[in-house]
Amino acid sequence: MSWNDTQAEQKVTALYSVFASAIRPPKRLTVSEWSDGNRYLTPEGSSEPGRWRTARFPFLRRIMDLLSPQCPTQRVTVMKGAQLGFTEAGLNLVLYTVDHAPAPILFVQKTVENVERLSKQRLEKSIRLTPSLVGKIGIAKSRDSSNTIRLKSFPGGILILGGANSAASLRSMPIQILILDEEDSYDSDVGEEGDPSELAIARTRNFPRRKIFRLSTPAIRETSKIEPNYEEGSRERYHVQCPYCGRLQVIYWSQMKWEGDDPDTIQLECLRCKKLISERFKTQMLRECENYDDPDAPGARWIAENPDAKDKSFHISGLYSPLGFFSWKDAAAMFIKATRTFDKDLLKVYVNTVLGETWTETGKTIEAHWVEKRKEDYAAELPSGVLVVTIGCDVQEDRIEAETVGWGLHMESWSIDYAVFMGDTEHEAVWEQLDGYIQRMWKHTSGALVTPAVVAVDSGHRAQAVYRFCRKREFLRVFPVKGEDGFGKGYIRKPKARNDFGVWLFLAYVDEIKSRVYSQLQIAERGPGFCHFPRKPIYDSAYFRGLTAETLKTAKKGGRRVLRWELPKGRRNEQLDCRGYAMAALSILNPNMERLAERGRPLILSGRKIERKRVRRRRVVSAGVS
Repeated sequence: MSWNDTQAEQKVTALYSVFASAIRPPKRLTVSEWSDGNRYLTPEGSSEPGRWRTARFPFLRRIMDLLSPQCPTQRVTVMKGAQLGFTEAGLNLVLYTVDHAPAPILFVQKTVENVERLSKQRLEKSIRLTPSLVGKIGIAKSRDSSNTIRLKSFPGGILILGGANSAASLRSMPIQILILDEEDSYDSDVGEEGDPSELAIARTRNFPRRKIFRLSTPAIRETSKIEPNYEEGSRERYHVQCPYCGRLQVIYWSQMKWEGDDPDTIQLECLRCKKLISERFKTQMLRECENYDDPDAPGARWIAENPDAKDKSFHISGLYSPLGFFSWKDAAAMFIKATRTFDKDLLKVYVNTVLGETWTETGKTIEAHWVEKRKEDYAAELPSGVLVVTIGCDVQEDRIEAETVGWGLHMESWSIDYAVFMGDTEHEAVWEQLDGYIQRMWKHTSGALVTPAVVAVDSGHRAQAVYRFCRKREFLRVFPVKGEDGFGKGYIRKPKARNDFGVWLFLAYVDEIKSRVYSQLQIAERGPGFCHFPRKPIYDSAYFRGLTAETLKTAKKGGRRVLRWELPKGRRNEQLDCRGYAMAALSILNPNMERLAERGRPLILSGRKIERKRVRRRRVVSAGVS
């Protein structure tokens, strides 16, 4: 073969090589591989901006790879604590799909507002920082209907960002990739069309290789969506190795040890060797093993309780949060504060976001006679622990019932007085009686004369009569309050403007308020959260039967379980309602109880000063000054 022939053969070989590389399909990457090579975190969405590193959150690798199209698993459920990077893993799946395996995607969050915040602050900025997405998907443009904050088109697919409170964003076109973020926060029924999760899942039925990624911090056990799905799946927990003896184990809160009330001393006790492990070993302990098939391979790994399950499910607590995020010290400080002050809200947040476990609300049935036994004699009308006085009023057609309650540090409370004013609530006479009552002064052990700081009046009955009464007494901080069902919304929603009748109408989430009342009634020892009752004739057996009349039960609504307070037939509950509205009044005021305790005297507000300020402001407005 001549030299020219050899040169020609080399050129042909090179040409074949170029042609083969051009037609060879790109390497099929997993979601974690693609993310490590392409994803960047933004300063607005992460405390560690820059290139994504799965090794920083090694427990995410298996979950992201199960969501890759080459894996046959269709459903992946994660019940989790906070600060663990799972929302970012969901965004990794979105961007991977856009770039590497185009398909229609639906990303669902609690509300449309949450969706817009996610899109603007995290998604669009991540798109700008990802070179491989240039020309495939752009940022929102007001004049481009195919690319908005909540809808983005790309070659081979579409991304819809939907709110669980909007039925319109959960139905219509088929979806192959579905992400349900913080699912336990969704309402049970959206637009009277049913469960938002089921509405969204129904859109994936046409795709045999669909991916449904359900991730959530759990909420209330009786209504949780994420916990039942976790229980039905493979139930995998992340096991780490003891740096001393090598024992594989789950990090449980019961293993955490510290000295006294000092969270700085917290350490993890090994289940086998009993040595105390400092948190500085956490990065080493979280490092994932490279070979799951070898049980002796060093490193952490997911281990399933139900390995044969078709759907994969995972549980991981906030105790696994990498160094630099949520620490064991932070968890201990939250636990100590919640248990020492009986802060039910903080304890619930701790259980949900740190342990990644559900909080139970049922089983709160209280015997009236057990509460009645705690009646006592007060040294004065207002005992020394009282820092703030509020009144809650329940309005019926033929009467108004009201309770005066004194509040102390850490929600310790003293029932001061209970009154019933008989009369048709459409007529002024009964309201005049209430007017005299709410302006009464109560004598504190310090000698101070105290008037109620806030009065909350139920507007569920005779609303216009309630509005008339409150409007004239706004300077005394007398406000109408409308009860509304629902858990997980807090206690009070403050109005942004006056209603059509010219009053500030507050919403009281009565389910949550009653739950807190019952939690406090169950406390048997004096101190934080304890409820005191005076030895007065009005506080008789009938009062305590009304205070404990309701029972919390589960019911079905829109195909989903919901919690409801139920009143047995023939029972009265005005006493419970009055106590709840008195607690709502305290939430409206939201005083700094610690500062009041340091000062050592109750809160005394002057209604006259507020009235003068109100009049002065009206004069300014009428003069045309804005």
